[in-house]
Amino acid sequence: MEGINQQLIRSSNLRWIYRLIDENISISRAKLASTTKLSKTTVSSLVDELISGGYVVDCGTAPVNQHGRKPNILHINSTGNVVAVISWRRTRLDIALVTADSRCLLTDRIPLHRDDDGVQRIAQAFFSMLLPAIGSARLLGVCLVIPGIVDRQRQCVLSTVVGVDFSVPIIPRLRQAFGDYPLCILNDTACFAYAESTFTRIQEPFFAYINMSKGVGACLFADGKMLRGAGAMATQFGHFSIDRSGPQCRCGNRGCLEAMVGETALPARAAACGLDAELVGGRRILYSDVGHLAQTGNECARRLLQELAQDMAFAISNLISVFNPSLIIIGGTGVNLGPLFLKEIRSALSRMGFQEFVQHVTLRYAELGLNSEFTGAAQYYINHHYDFTNDMRGQLFLG
Repeated sequence: MEGINQQLIRSSNLRWIYRLIDENISISRAKLASTTKLSKTTVSSLVDELISGGYVVDCGTAPVNQHGRKPNILHINSTGNVVAVISWRRTRLDIALVTADSRCLLTDRIPLHRDDDGVQRIAQAFFSMLLPAIGSARLLGVCLVIPGIVDRQRQCVLSTVVGVDFSVPIIPRLRQAFGDYPLCILNDTACFAYAESTFTRIQEPFFAYINMSKGVGACLFADGKMLRGAGAMATQFGHFSIDRSGPQCRCGNRGCLEAMVGETALPARAAACGLDAELVGGRRILYSDVGHLAQTGNECARRLLQELAQDMAFAISNLISVFNPSLIIIGGTGVNLGPLFLKEIRSALSRMGFQEFVQHVTLRYAELGLNSEFTGAAQYYINHHYDFTNDMRGQLFLG
């Protein structure tokens, strides 16, 4: 038992050291020892193990102005290690190869048809497109991102978007399809949120990230940590009902937030506001259309934007009352509604909810683009699941 505990501690310390090297440009062994409070001997041993394993590179002495021996600077091996990421959507697969330093080497989009077997198409995308593109680099693992719940305890997933419920044995099929490759299954909103938290260095300990796209999701952070991991088990914010007599949602509930303000709800709401689809060439209206038309003075678009903002503000005011975050970030394609949408939400919030909490909340759009889903997934997998000491073959991680 003692040997197992020591191994777990060493594995945790290796992940810790690797993450510090990743987050701090040109960090040295001495600085790592100072930061972690581990002994210099322990830090040197951990760094040497990461170097010999091909995860970290010693770049030699740093050009610093100091007397005495100059420290060697350390970088992660950015080109030698990659993560494959596949995002499963209703009508397509979005795929990417992400380097250890969070750059997308390759991105592509694969259409899905109604009769396609999702698992087969996912495996085909990996083996025929992503795997051959890796070249001489080491594949750390595969991340499958889904718009739904990843239940670690019950070992199952639920996604009304891609048509998978808890009774469908998707995980065993995926595990079999990927063979010995490590597989991690994550929620899409959690990946966006983790990227925003990690790469923009958010300092607020309590914040919420809202993914406003075709549907609506949220991810909550407490003391800087994602609540209940990246499986969407902490909240289903998009299925908070804002109108008990509203339209029926795919989940069976009525008046769900995503059924009211999600991008798929726009055609019906635009028609109700008198917004002519011919203004966008007769195609399905998008957030970007509403934002642009409202900004340029179209009264129908302005009315629709105000109604969307009122509904979103009502849901956010209740989230604030329950969770009391100091920061709320809206990401996804919802950012295309533009600054006027945020202004309308702020105005509505000033008249809603528990004001002692509401008035202390900062509301802003996400700083990162849609590719942050890929980089967030890869970074989360490395930081929380990848084991630098053990054989990763055949491993499965949920959320």
